Amino acid sequence: MMKIFKTLTFISVLAIVFPVFAGNDSQTALFQQANAAYDSGDYQHAVELYNSIVDNGFDGWELRYNMGNAYYRLDEIGHSILNYERALRLAPGKKVIKDNLALARSHTTDNIEELPKLFLWEWAQSVSQMFTLKGWLIILALLFLLGYAALGVFLISTEYKTRKTALIVNMVLVVLIVFSAAGATISAINASKDNEAIITEPLVVVKGSPDFKGVDKFVLHEGTKLTINDIQDDWWQIEIADGKSGWINSGAEII
Repeated sequence: MMKIFKTLTFISVLAIVFPVFAGNDSQTALFQQANAAYDSGDYQHAVELYNSIVDNGFDGWELRYNMGNAYYRLDEIGHSILNYERALRLAPGKKVIKDNLALARSHTTDNIEELPKLFLWEWAQSVSQMFTLKGWLIILALLFLLGYAALGVFLISTEYKTRKTALIVNMVLVVLIVFSAAGATISAINASKDNEAIITEPLVVVKGSPDFKGVDKFVLHEGTKLTINDIQDDWWQIEIADGKSGWINSGAEII
């Protein structure tokens, strides 16, 4: 009963803010129409309207989040996860996206045990998701301004206590700048990744070579996340979280 309640709560919440469409009334109207279609239970029409907005060159975490909700309602788990992942790229700190993504993943078929990762890298990834890349850059700019101000006080002041305080503040700011620069760097790397994809077809056969006559190694089901290591013509050499690899010809979309 609790799981059902969580599912209903999870899927009932739409993002209804429109910052990405600021100044474009037609796209805002489409977004509102899509949300209205979702609220009325016409999830297929909602998906069509959301996709039309993307086709018109607009994007945003709100749009991708709502698309993920609509696809979830249509039981298209692969496309649901794909859009939640895209939403996270745009708003890595949004808990509601993470929660919905986790629930969608609980409906996938493949039970893949991830290879262990370095704790320090996992921690750095978690910290970097506190803000978007833009947020980290704004923080860096503010810290640099404060640093220059503290340095000016240190150089101009003739009082020992004031100069000592300014020096300590500068040292703290240097640490914060390094920390923020690392967060911005990791955030930029994550935002620019083009080698991660989601299986969107019900079932995909992974081959041992980039050839339809190649040996079948294993199968993947919709919703599974993979990394693309190489591309040959229409074939992708992919790797999943447990280290298994092979080649696929179709059935996945890049995040």
